[in-house]
Amino acid sequence: MSNFFVIGLPRSRTAWLSNFLTYDDNFCYHEGIDGCSTIEEYKDKLGENKGDSSTGLMLFDMNKEFPDSPKVIIEGSVDKAIEFTKEVYDVYEPEYFYELKDKLDSIKGLRIKFEDINNSLEQIWEHLIGTPYDKDRGSLLKDMNIQTNNYFNYDLESMGRLVWRGEQ
Repeated sequence: MSNFFVIGLPRSRTAWLSNFLTYDDNFCYHEGIDGCSTIEEYKDKLGENKGDSSTGLMLFDMNKEFPDSPKVIIEGSVDKAIEFTKEVYDVYEPEYFYELKDKLDSIKGLRIKFEDINNSLEQIWEHLIGTPYDKDRGSLLKDMNIQTNNYFNYDLESMGRLVWRGEQ
């Protein structure tokens, strides 16, 4: 098994999916890039056979950095991400989210519409993990509302160095 990734815009259930994918011998970070200053540091943090469910991974060339790793792309609402950022951070930069959406669209992987996540859990699990899906666990977790207390717990200074200086 290799590293695996769930990638989506803010408000695309990445926190919930990281919980869902952490089971038995599987571990999935939520926003695992947090605290990393370089892409190499992030790769070291992941090690082997761990996943990350994140709203920022489309900033990197995931096809190049992790070519053999399975990826699920959650296709969520750009408008919902824009609204959330305005509400929580009082920031309104819609063009930024449309750029993120374009980058997200360039990533190769299994595409799941946000509204289809609950009906696609077995498909997501088998694509990323490759072991039999536990239907009882999936049913138990479906209705849980899992959210992070710190919406964007990235080290923004490090993220700026990673993205804007081209350390990809």
